Amino acid sequence: MSIRIKLRLLYLACIAVTITVFGIGLQLLLMAHVDTEVDETLRGRAREVVRIAQVSGGLTGVRPEVGMLIELPVDELREREVYLQVLDPQGRPVVASVNLRGQSLPVTDGAMRVIETQREAVETINVAGRFRLRILSVPILRGDELVGVLQSAQSMQLADSTTERSRNLLIGGAAVVFVVASLSALYLTRTAVNPVAEITRTAEAIYRQGDLSRRINIGAGKDDLSALGRTFNRMLDHIEDSVEAQRRFVGDASHELKTPLTVIRGNAELLGRDPSGVDAAAAAAITREADRMQRIVNDLLAVAELDAPGELNFEPVNLRALVVRVLTDLGPVAAGRSLALAGTDTAWVFADADKLERALRNLVQNAITATTDDGVIQVRLTVRDRTVSLTVSDNGQGIPAQHLPHVFDRFYRADPARSRAGGGTGLGLTIVRSVAETHGGSVQARRADLGGAELEIRLPAARPPVHRELV
Repeated sequence: MSIRIKLRLLYLACIAVTITVFGIGLQLLLMAHVDTEVDETLRGRAREVVRIAQVSGGLTGVRPEVGMLIELPVDELREREVYLQVLDPQGRPVVASVNLRGQSLPVTDGAMRVIETQREAVETINVAGRFRLRILSVPILRGDELVGVLQSAQSMQLADSTTERSRNLLIGGAAVVFVVASLSALYLTRTAVNPVAEITRTAEAIYRQGDLSRRINIGAGKDDLSALGRTFNRMLDHIEDSVEAQRRFVGDASHELKTPLTVIRGNAELLGRDPSGVDAAAAAAITREADRMQRIVNDLLAVAELDAPGELNFEPVNLRALVVRVLTDLGPVAAGRSLALAGTDTAWVFADADKLERALRNLVQNAITATTDDGVIQVRLTVRDRTVSLTVSDNGQGIPAQHLPHVFDRFYRADPARSRAGGGTGLGLTIVRSVAETHGGSVQARRADLGGAELEIRLPAARPPVHRELV
């Protein structure tokens, strides 16, 4: 998961949690405020009635038939009205407000607790499952004697509808805020992460193309990411200068070595014409080492050319035809060894044919060096998932497992004595890897089923040309 997506998810999660906590908190505060307002209204009416009752010295207006009161029908409880009812010390209704129209409020558990404790109680009950009724019960005292309980009640229909409307408004507002926050997250993360994405793209392009001249487009920003981009560009400047200096050194050294090597070899050939055995042997040794140095110089030049960007001539290449030509050319060198080609009949790549041919020659020559005169060398071509794979296997001694990760390194030899005896420079497989990587491919070394080594080069597959074949 990319950092851009992680930041967006984190941002949206924080917004969602904030909106949820804020909405729930606001809803709870609103409900508490509504309940408090209703309670204050009930207490105000209750105090007024209790004060009148205490001043008058008793409860007037009690009708004999109050014991026959029935509970008030649900539909007759109005939203804004406060209903009053007085209970005697035994919890029986004795008088009620006019708006109850001769009917009664339910005698609740809270009212009975007031009779027992002489402390007010407030409670909310459901009336027929349709709405809530808030009831405040307060004691009516004459001195220390309980003479009755006053119930003050109000329907919560209006409060509940207000709370529900506010909840719906909060949900709608939260949805709008979340959508706006999501769009903001898309913009902010894109803006914030763009420098990082640019650094990633530049680094990836440098890795794949080997073009150290590329730089990050930073702009005039002064934030931390812009500073990171400038630091990355300075690092690229330093790396480019170092690589260019190394490349110039290798190229210059190789060119400078060519002239003295030619002179040495020429004079060695002249010495070799001397009939005396000592001079002839010395001349042969000089010639042999000069030839070896010449091969090293040529390989160094090849590596330097491959390291230099923009030096390749890409074109569609029939890889099978190229392999056939390499095997034909190296047939005499292979002597009695068996050279076999297997796999697909058609394999096209987009490559520099000369450079690719050199890599193939190095692979086959490496297998020839690793096998005896009656050895077996097998070349196989396969195409899978838009990738062309070429493997060269042999039945030689193979490469020890600890050396497999390093066989493509410069001047690395798993068996130095055998490599030098075979005239190797230690750069042949390095050239193979450089060719593969400059063509967007890769290389791998492993143990072959034949018993020796198996070296593989993988390249991106290409479509065959429409009009003509280029090899």
